Amino acid sequence: VAASDITKATNKKRDVFRIDNVYYDTSRMAAIHPGGPVMVNLSNRTDATALFVSSHRRRFPHERYTEYAVPEDEVADEVKLPAYHQDYSLYLAICDKVRPILAPTNGFAPWWYFIKVAVLVSVVVGLDVLSFVWTRPLWTTLVQSFFMAWIGLNIQHDANHGAVSRKGYVNRILGLTQDLCGGSSIAWMYNHNVVHHVHCNDVDRDADLAIPLLRLMKKVPWHLGYELQQFYFLLLEAVFGPVHVITNQIWMWSGPSEEMKIVGNDWNVSRAISLVIPLRIVGFFLTQPTVGLAIAHCLLQYCVGGLYLAFFFLISHNFDGARKEGVDSRSGCFVKNQTETSSNVAGEILQFFNGGLNFQIEHHLFPRVHHSYYNKLSPVVRKMCEEKGITYTHFSTLGDNFRSTFHHLEKLGHKPSNTEEIAGNKEKQQ
Repeated sequence: VAASDITKATNKKRDVFRIDNVYYDTSRMAAIHPGGPVMVNLSNRTDATALFVSSHRRRFPHERYTEYAVPEDEVADEVKLPAYHQDYSLYLAICDKVRPILAPTNGFAPWWYFIKVAVLVSVVVGLDVLSFVWTRPLWTTLVQSFFMAWIGLNIQHDANHGAVSRKGYVNRILGLTQDLCGGSSIAWMYNHNVVHHVHCNDVDRDADLAIPLLRLMKKVPWHLGYELQQFYFLLLEAVFGPVHVITNQIWMWSGPSEEMKIVGNDWNVSRAISLVIPLRIVGFFLTQPTVGLAIAHCLLQYCVGGLYLAFFFLISHNFDGARKEGVDSRSGCFVKNQTETSSNVAGEILQFFNGGLNFQIEHHLFPRVHHSYYNKLSPVVRKMCEEKGITYTHFSTLGDNFRSTFHHLEKLGHKPSNTEEIAGNKEKQQ
């Protein structure tokens, strides 16, 4: 191999992302992004078309950023991506229809939302402080666990999607409440925004379908234990909280990986806030009369909230009729791919408590719209979907949604027939 060829290969760009099959320099685009650099940096080496279009409700203005484009022959071969051909025409038509609804705040948070933020954060932080001077009863930790879950659903979720404010620093500060409650805002934004939202229920790309001990898709090899998954999934979700906290802390303190180094100082900020977690544990052990009670507080704090969060996310994408096999998030109609892999449940009361995430369809179509708008968008989205023959699933009650999820898990837990097994093997080979 000629020395000149080696030099050319070494000089090729590796830190790029792609929109509409055009590559852009990640660091340079992150530096000028009005919403801050984090989301652009986390899109590094991915196709960010769906993420951009759904976040901005318009096509990318390539003509304004020609100086940041990277010719494909200057991109390193190992980071080049296959072509994506998703159709956004129906989505952009829906965006035109809902624009008047979003006009009062352009889709961002209304003023009263910040009162909600203050109450939720004050309760959690206040109880944390009291842990060092007060022998807290268990019921206070139960309350705190619910409030931490509501912070996850109402504050960090909107903020880390950029849906609270047009000012990036406001979203970043409120997004750090994810780290305050035991998670990692960096990991969440990557796994949720970049992966799950773009590839929802795509069995080859959506990591949320690959949950240990659950068979959420047919390509997972069957074993006898799955016959009971519709019963034990709630127990698994109860341990989601502590496991999530532990794995996130290990990930934060052992990183960043080579790919995540582009995130820069945001990694250290999240790492610093994560020190609240061991402080919580210390507070319980200092003030509780027995080691057993201290451990009970630690587990209760994350088990209850973790169960609450995991339960609602699971039932949103795993129900009778949810599209999985056959979904290709790189092609087809964007609206169909997002709508037929998600579901809604109940109405405005649950929207208030769950940060609008009971309207998963609207959330997946408009991730950068504040949750207070979802119930207003729902009738428009539903009408346009039904006109185009796209299945729109809205459960009237939480009980209906739960029964559908129970039945869905029951069916996936049964041993597949020979025909299904052969089909599954073929799909895995492809």
